[in-house]
Amino acid sequence: MSIKLSAIALGITLAYGATAAMAANTANVNQNGNGNDAVIQQVDNSNATATITSWGDYNDAYVDQGDNSNVTAAITSFGNFNDGVINQNNVKNSNASIYQAASGGDATINQDGSWQRYGWRGDYHLVDGSNQQASISQNWGWGNSAWITQAGTNVDAGITQGGYKNKGGIEQEGSGAGLVARLQQTGSFNDGYIKQDGANLQAYVSQSGMGNDAVVLQKGYGYVANVTQVGYRNDAYVNQR
Repeated sequence: MSIKLSAIALGITLAYGATAAMAANTANVNQNGNGNDAVIQQVDNSNATATITSWGDYNDAYVDQGDNSNVTAAITSFGNFNDGVINQNNVKNSNASIYQAASGGDATINQDGSWQRYGWRGDYHLVDGSNQQASISQNWGWGNSAWITQAGTNVDAGITQGGYKNKGGIEQEGSGAGLVARLQQTGSFNDGYIKQDGANLQAYVSQSGMGNDAVVLQKGYGYVANVTQVGYRNDAYVNQR
């Protein structure tokens, strides 16, 4: 995933030079042109909403929401060669979505709670991070990648891709209310991957086309894995332990 240097520089400026602006709970960016970068950072507040819409080409978009509760982030790109990243760290009740209509796009969503150590030498345990929802939709293209990572309880992730030679992956860790992962790919020579570690696991993969691969890895207890492939020369592998 590449975020242009100008976007990173803008993020640094926001982090260290615009504290008052960052305290705002709502941020919207609308771009209509070529070569656009956009960064939104919202830290240490609640009921935060961030939206980035890019209409042109060569768009990079980055949203960072940390130490928050009740947060929502959305990135929408209608042009080409789009990158989108959403990070929601140390949050609960979080919702993230990325929609890319063109080819050549990459998308990444990371969601988790906070890790605390029990005792002087105890192990780290995940706290909060509950009620996470993430979705990535890439309508059509080739060589696209979509990746979602979640750590917490009651988490739900979905990826939809159309085209060929695309890669989609979901990694989830947690226990309690359950982990749900959905991956749908239409086209040929696509790779789908789901890895879950925890309790009450549900994984669903749907692929239609030719030469697609699906891998589902589940560890813990309470498994459901459903892989549906329509076409020919498709491969599927499911491991539960």
